[in-house]
Amino acid sequence: MLIDSYNDNWLDHLNTRAARLEHDKRLYLLVDGVFVPGLHRHVAIATPANSPALLFESLPGCSEAARDVSPFVMLYDATAKRLPALLAKCSGWPMVSAIETTESLEELAARLAAWCVVYADGQRFNFRFPDTRRLPGIFSALTPWQQGLLTGPASRWSYIGRNGEWMELSVPAIDSAIAEDSPELDDAQFGRMVGDSEADEVLVQLADRGYVPKRPSRSHAIVSRALLAADAGKLDRELRVDWCAACLADGEPALDAHAKLENWRQTVALES
Repeated sequence: MLIDSYNDNWLDHLNTRAARLEHDKRLYLLVDGVFVPGLHRHVAIATPANSPALLFESLPGCSEAARDVSPFVMLYDATAKRLPALLAKCSGWPMVSAIETTESLEELAARLAAWCVVYADGQRFNFRFPDTRRLPGIFSALTPWQQGLLTGPASRWSYIGRNGEWMELSVPAIDSAIAEDSPELDDAQFGRMVGDSEADEVLVQLADRGYVPKRPSRSHAIVSRALLAADAGKLDRELRVDWCAACLADGEPALDAHAKLENWRQTVALES
């Protein structure tokens, strides 16, 4: 699992929101299908009157394999009896957002699909905003105008955070047009997003060494602090993963990470 298990009451929260919706609003879930491939098929069976919309379907040459890992948008139906068991499969994965908006399913899907591919440094990239680990960093790096293009008239956008709890984006709630072309990021924006993902990339490398986090949110916090100390201490890039592993072995974020880094660096130098 990549984040903590979802709070036991996470669906109760959705049901309460669905019951309190203003008459012109709808509650949708944005689900990142890459973590539970093919989930959209089961959701379509469980909610036959409201089949999910796959965001990758608008991409050229979308194959069945691509469909099965596509992010999808679905109208949340609190009365669908089979839905809770299906959504329970999402627990531990950074894959669920809840969006309140006046837009129809087709309109919201078109708005979000326009952001599945972006341009940066003259290249096209799969934009991973449905991944809730990436979402807050991505959103904060966008300009206010770009934020409006992404969220449109949505009055609320919640997502399951690393700790398994519902978190909130501060959406502008403006009736903006849907992006007609793939959005473009400048170098500074792209750099911020790359930096935001480094801690997760380190954890992937450590998983290859056999590291299994007991609490993913805690491991991410420790690695994030370790990387900040590595940046400040100008630690050689080839030592960054080993340094993070040492911090994880302690099990707690160091109160004085910079002093700890210097001690660790001296130890490594003596052992080499």
